[in-house]
Amino acid sequence: MMLKLAKLGIAITAVAFLIVPAAFAGVPDVSESYFVPQAVVGSTVEGTAAIANFIGCPNNENTTQLTNGARLKVVVRASDGSPIANIPAADICLLFNGGIPLQGFSGAGDDSVVANFQYNPGANCPDVRCIQADAPTDADGTTFITLHGVGNVRDSGRKWGGWAGDVPVMVLGFKLPGYLTTADGEAHGLSNYTAHVKTADLQGSRTTVLNQGELVNSADVLGMRGFVNLGAYEYWLDFQAPAGALNSSDYFYVRGHNTHSCNIPNAP
Repeated sequence: MMLKLAKLGIAITAVAFLIVPAAFAGVPDVSESYFVPQAVVGSTVEGTAAIANFIGCPNNENTTQLTNGARLKVVVRASDGSPIANIPAADICLLFNGGIPLQGFSGAGDDSVVANFQYNPGANCPDVRCIQADAPTDADGTTFITLHGVGNVRDSGRKWGGWAGDVPVMVLGFKLPGYLTTADGEAHGLSNYTAHVKTADLQGSRTTVLNQGELVNSADVLGMRGFVNLGAYEYWLDFQAPAGALNSSDYFYVRGHNTHSCNIPNAP
């Protein structure tokens, strides 16, 4: 009997030895993995040329929302640098909490983007927590999160308001670092990019008053005009070229979305 138990123990140890390296190889390493902003403007562009397309409206309509296929390229690798393939798309997320702490929302996601039905039922706003990847990771451990919708086709379930400067990109529970370009990501230096999207919904979302969030109205338009008239610069209000300055083009971007909400102009 003792001999059988000893043999069983050896067998279990051998199996564990074989299993652990395989499981370890499938764990994302944040020093090897990364994400990069991209857009397709004739050809694929990265860095500041891509970031200019990460602007939107609570309706996620098909015109000026998240233009040119604004997306995040996500590369997932293990600690030995080997790519991790076949991670399900649902396990790769641009992660929101759904609302702000004042509204009772918390968690590992962004806490300033507002995307919930609880405070914005009038426009039937969806509860958004995960903007997931277009597809599982491929053989190179790569996939994309196209914000407008998978394959850049409008997803009526992807609507939000407000602004956030650092939305977590999570893979299997690990927060990945961001880089401006693939070359930066491959160099594995200090992160130099955080995921963010500017929206024309500048005011109202961050309160507990019903049906004032995820909406572009006169408060947003007049607020934008005030910033332009003051000559003050705020990055989160810089929607249009030239970058680095607020002017009439930024104002007209917001005014062009006036009255837009989760159900206007498209419902859903």
